[in-house]
Amino acid sequence: MKFFEFGDKSKKIIIFIHGFQLPWQVWNKYIDYYKNDFHIIVPVISGHAQETKENFISFEKDAKEIEEYVISNYGKEIFAIYGMSMGGVLTAVLWQNQKLHFENIIFDGSPLVAVNSMVKKFMTKFYLNVTHKTQQRDEKTLKKAVGIISKENFDEFIQVLDNMSDETIKNSIDGIANFKLEKNIPTTDTKVFYFHGTSMNEMIAKKSGKYLKKYYPRAVVKCFKGKFHCENVIFDHKIMLDELDKILK
Repeated sequence: MKFFEFGDKSKKIIIFIHGFQLPWQVWNKYIDYYKNDFHIIVPVISGHAQETKENFISFEKDAKEIEEYVISNYGKEIFAIYGMSMGGVLTAVLWQNQKLHFENIIFDGSPLVAVNSMVKKFMTKFYLNVTHKTQQRDEKTLKKAVGIISKENFDEFIQVLDNMSDETIKNSIDGIANFKLEKNIPTTDTKVFYFHGTSMNEMIAKKSGKYLKKYYPRAVVKCFKGKFHCENVIFDHKIMLDELDKILK
């Protein structure tokens, strides 16, 4: 894994973890906004490098690499971690492992409940198809991509998909589909937040929010009506920064 860091290393740490098939640069506006007040660490999930080809193996493997990197450089105390979509599964694994201590955990549209084999098969087929068409520069596929990634991150997005292997896609979807958040993680000193929209592609996120609230009643779950998957964090930065300020400042 590769790690990018910003801000004063002596200040409290925030970790931002991007989503599936997204470049780490989706966090640029958040980095610029918070780097004077915090030290920011942005891991690049395995299989999502823009310069080289590699494979994503499992969330457990990536979690171990993050834990080793952070603990060896900064210790185990982390002020906040924010995982969007697939990055939230990695965030959840880090939380379950209990090797790092988080004051604040923020999930955004993250799949924290397992899905059945039919959904898993559909997701795998869909992402393999879209990725292959993107790599072939299919015009219709590229036009649709504008709806899921901002214009300023479009080139990095294409670079990620150009270097993404079928193995990474299959392992990622397998890990997402089979993941279910543990029901009894200690939360005495940890605040948990979950954001999601209401569009069709937020069905798993809505179920995850309900699941989280059921087993962690102190968690704050906020629904944004009419919003699609991770819409605020990718496109409506002001809305999300206002929400994050309530937590981080």
